[in-house]
Amino acid sequence: MVLGLALGLAVLLAGCGGSPLSSSDTSVGCSVTVLIPSSGNSLLGTVTATTGGRSYQFRRNINTIAVGCGAKATLSASAADPTVHPFTHWTVSGAVSPAQTLTVTVDGLVSVQPGFLVPKVAPTSSPTPSPKVTPTPSATPSSVTLDQWVSYDSTTKTVTWKLLAGSPAVNHGLNFDGYDQGAMTVTVPVGWSVTVDFSNQASINHSAAVVTATGTTPVFPGAETPSPLAGTAPGQTAIFTFTASQVGSYRMSCLVPGHEPAGMWVSFTVAAGGLPNVHL
Repeated sequence: MVLGLALGLAVLLAGCGGSPLSSSDTSVGCSVTVLIPSSGNSLLGTVTATTGGRSYQFRRNINTIAVGCGAKATLSASAADPTVHPFTHWTVSGAVSPAQTLTVTVDGLVSVQPGFLVPKVAPTSSPTPSPKVTPTPSATPSSVTLDQWVSYDSTTKTVTWKLLAGSPAVNHGLNFDGYDQGAMTVTVPVGWSVTVDFSNQASINHSAAVVTATGTTPVFPGAETPSPLAGTAPGQTAIFTFTASQVGSYRMSCLVPGHEPAGMWVSFTVAAGGLPNVHL
C-alpha cells in the first residue's frame, strides 16, 4: 500500500513526557494543518485538536484551522482500526515523537502528521511482458475526491457533496458533516454544477439551502431540499442540483426555524476560477 504523505513548516512541538521538537519561525500568519494518511479510500485514523477552549474533530486527509500566533493546540490521534493500523508516532519537519497526545505551540504555518502502522504486502510475481506490447500511457483522471464528503470532475465541471445533517457529537446535532458556525468552507468555480446528496441522521427534522448570511431564499434555483422550513424527516434523504452561477460568499444552512441561528450552517463560496476545494 502506498501512502501519500506530506510534511512541512514551523512548529514547537512537545509530546506528553517527551522533549520539545522545534523548527524555525516562518514569520507569517499562524495555522495548524493536520495531514491524516489513508489506505485506499479510508482514513487510517482521526485527530482531535483543542485550542482556545474549543475542540475540532478532524476526519479529512487535509485539515487546517487558523490559530493565534503563540497559542497552544493539543492534538490527539485515534486509529480507525487499532488492531490492524495502530497509531505509531507524530512527525513534523523530519522529527518524530511517539506520544499519542501532543501540545503544539504555534509560531507560523504548522504542519503535522500522525503515523499509523501499515502491514507490508508481499509482492506478487507478474509474468514477463511480451516485447511486442507497447504500454499506452494512461490519461490524467479528471475525477478527484477531496475527502469523504466532496468530490468533483473537472471535465464535466460537476461537484458532488455528501451533506450529512445532525452528527450527535457536534453542537448538539446542529451541524453539517460534523461542522457548525461556518467552520467548513466548500469552494466551487462559477458556472459549475453542484449536486448535494443530503441525509438527515438526527432525531429531528433538518433541511439544507444555499442562502446569504441574512436571507432565507435560495440564491440559486433549485439550491434547497424540499420544504426547507419544515425540513426532511429523521432518517430520510434528498438530492438537489443547482448551478453556481454567481461569484460570492454564501451559506449552506438549515432553514428549520431556530437551527441556523444556533449555528447549523457551513460556508459555501463561488470563486471566479480555479478548482473546487474544502477548507477547515
